[in-house]
Amino acid sequence: MKTLRQMGEHAAIAALTANLKAVGDDCAVLPQPGSEYDLVLTSDPLIQNVHFTAGATPEQIANKAVARVLSDFAAMGAEPQYLLINLVAPPDQNVRLLEKIYSEFSSLFGKFGVEIVGGDLAQGLVLELHVFGVGRVPKGTALLRSGAKPGNLIYVTGPLGGAQKSGKHLTFEPRLEWGNALRESGAVTSMMDISDGLATDLRHILKASGVGAELDSHAIPLNGTLDEALFDGEDFELLFTAPPDAVFQGLEEKQAAIQWLPSIGKVTANLNALLLDGEPLDGKAFEHFKN
Repeated sequence: MKTLRQMGEHAAIAALTANLKAVGDDCAVLPQPGSEYDLVLTSDPLIQNVHFTAGATPEQIANKAVARVLSDFAAMGAEPQYLLINLVAPPDQNVRLLEKIYSEFSSLFGKFGVEIVGGDLAQGLVLELHVFGVGRVPKGTALLRSGAKPGNLIYVTGPLGGAQKSGKHLTFEPRLEWGNALRESGAVTSMMDISDGLATDLRHILKASGVGAELDSHAIPLNGTLDEALFDGEDFELLFTAPPDAVFQGLEEKQAAIQWLPSIGKVTANLNALLLDGEPLDGKAFEHFKN
């Protein structure tokens, strides 16, 4: 009998969704007959000792719980509208901490234009926040992982690496404005957010698009080391592809605000092959159940 430890996160997801209508992107995008919008759905858990430690502040816990879901919407170029939050906690959980977390939720909802419309409470071994998001995107315009073409250039919306050392993984702001502007530009061929590291997440795009890629190590913007940028994850920047002659209209102010950098690589026709400076890139990365 196989265990989750033996399979790992990605193989387990593939096995469990084999007979389901799984989309394989950051969000599920569902057409709505008669509407000018597609429905966009996503969910994410936040679990103590997995995604945060007991030393995290209420503000950090609330931000990461909500921002992870909003980052999924950003990766699709979608507009988040509603959230449902299920709370799991042990019987001896400090209620004052929970009150502070939910108070912080209110300020986040106002900042990002979403509202909480439901949820549930249940007993568990550690503190967990399971967030379910509902949103929309103009019909047929969601940015998927499957559109990258050979010759496209590869971009990220900011520096990568060291998110866990610096604490950015708890305080990051989802790139919602970027996601919306990139969709409206009409120049982007594929996109997702970087949660598992540049190398791992780029491979998701390559597999979905049936292409390969070559990265330039000197062009990758860094907050930490190159190894951290490639494999650590939890940067939650957007990773996207576009033709060499693409014009990102309406993004001039955003580019200046984050010190926009050149492309970090290019898409190739070499199926699923990922190279770094011309050499094959190792596949090491964090993976639930294996690490």
